[in-house]
Amino acid sequence: MEFEKLYELRKDPTEFAIQMGFRTVEIRKGYARGELEITEQHRNSLGTVHGGCIFAIADTNGATAAMTCGHYCTTVNGDIHFLRPARNTKKLIVEAREAKAGKTISVYDIEVSDDEGRLIAKGLFSYYTLEQMI
Repeated sequence: MEFEKLYELRKDPTEFAIQMGFRTVEIRKGYARGELEITEQHRNSLGTVHGGCIFAIADTNGATAAMTCGHYCTTVNGDIHFLRPARNTKKLIVEAREAKAGKTISVYDIEVSDDEGRLIAKGLFSYYTLEQMI
């Protein structure tokens, strides 16, 4: 697959990704890396990045990695473990790595880290591969 086409698709993000401030920065077979510049809109009442925000960027980035097979995909399941609060960070980095690429279901390991490399959350997400090609 030409990753340039997928990168162009993700470089021009959906309205959801735009509102979140999330952007894809690297794509290769079975892998994607994205970044989120933290603003006040991402924080909860405790001043840390909201867990729903962290889940959303993990899922979005995992889907990007899953689409390196050349097909669109949709999330089947997502399980995330929050390991520490994301506070005092200007950016979150999310990496998705292929754990298993099946014919219709693929599984991805997701890690979310802060700008100092501390692991904030770890997840396992499954995606259903659609017939529609990218």
